[in-house]
Parts: sequence; C-alpha cells; structure tokens
Amino acid sequence: MKRLIGMMCTLAALRAGADTLGDVRAAVSRLSAKPPLRATFQSKSFSTASGRLGNDKAQRNVSVEVAHDAAGISITVPQTLLDEVSRARNRGDASAQNLIGSIGTIAIADALDFRDSLLAMLDHAVVTREERIPFQGKPARHLLLKLQPRPKQSGTIDIGTVKTDVELSLWIGDDSLPLAAEHTQKGTAGFMFFHATYAGRASYTFAHTANRLMVVRLEMSGNGAGLGQNVETTNLQTLTLH
Repeated sequence: MKRLIGMMCTLAALRAGADTLGDVRAAVSRLSAKPPLRATFQSKSFSTASGRLGNDKAQRNVSVEVAHDAAGISITVPQTLLDEVSRARNRGDASAQNLIGSIGTIAIADALDFRDSLLAMLDHAVVTREERIPFQGKPARHLLLKLQPRPKQSGTIDIGTVKTDVELSLWIGDDSLPLAAEHTQKGTAGFMFFHATYAGRASYTFAHTANRLMVVRLEMSGNGAGLGQNVETTNLQTLTLH
C-alpha cells in the first residue's frame, strides 16, 4: 500500500510539473519583442588547450553597442576596438586581429530575445522534479527537466556512437516567466579507435523588459578530451540596457 501511495504521489508531481511546463511555454510564447531597445553587449572568454597536438592559451574581451528594432539587430563596433585591431595588424599580432571576428551575432541575438531559443529547448523536455524554492528572496518555482534528443531525420546514417545526458534547471516566477536557468551537458563519442568526452555548463540570468525575454548574464564553462588533447573554455556574457 505504501508503495502504491508513493507511486501515486510521484505521478501527481510529474503531472503538476507538466502543467507548469505548459504554463511556461504559454507565457514565453506571448512575448513579442516589439518595442525597440539599445544595450551594451560584452563578452569575456578564456580557453586553454594542452596535449600531444600542442599547447595554447587565448583570452578575449570585446564590448559592442547593440540595438534591436523592427528593422532587425544592429551592432556598432567602437572606434577604440578598431584602433586596437589596427595597431595589432601593424605589429603583426594575429591574435588581436581576431577580436572583431569573435563577436558572436547569434549570441547577441539570443541575449536580446531568447524566446525562440528557450522554446526550442523545451520542445523535448520532460519534468523530473518540481518544487517551491525562493529565488533571490522572492517566491519562485524550480523545475528540473530532462532534455531529450531531437528525433532523427529519416535517411540519417549514424557513424560511431554518441551518448549525451542533458538537463535544464529552470527557476520561474508566479507569472510563469523564467528568472534563471542552468543547462548542463555531458557526452561521449566513439568511432573505431577514437574516443572523446565533453562536459559543459551554462548559467542564465533573465530579465523581462520591452515585452521580451533577455539574457542579461550568461556564464559558460566546458571541457573536452580526445586524441590526446584536452581543451577547457570559460565565457562570460553580459547585456546592459540603456
């Protein structure tokens, strides 16, 4: 009897979590991102590589002005950054010349309007736990989601084996809009004598302004190993509204 009651409670919790997930999808879908806005987007990244293929370290820090309106997204590269790249070219410093090329337009688009990207994450999500947890001193709910892989397209041929384990922790307010999220991923891949591993984590802080879901802070870290090579990366992206 106790086991049956436990199973019924678990099923009830999962059903409640599924209903909450539906509320989140509906609330996020209603955000239209119509009003224009301007902001500063900054990205700081650091990466190291070591192993039999070589050792390397790279560090980049770029800041640009961005705007989003009905015409689309515009990115203004400051003159100070252009001058820095020009001086690097004159010195023959190839690493600094990649600063402008490292500005990620997709990352900027996601920061300004994360609605569609989040909905895509939730397309194949399954709630494994729901609980009431205050977030920064305010009432909130926490959903733990298992992200299932996308269905394979017909005619796809698999080469080797790939296994992934992806979870999403989502904190939402009483209006069912996300406050923060943490995306974790672990994976392995193998083909004949080749074997590789990867682990990554991304922590999101959201804001709701101008009828849009924005990523005002994103911290990412990852590490991978394969073919005798190890790689570690960290990245911090911030969006400051004007």
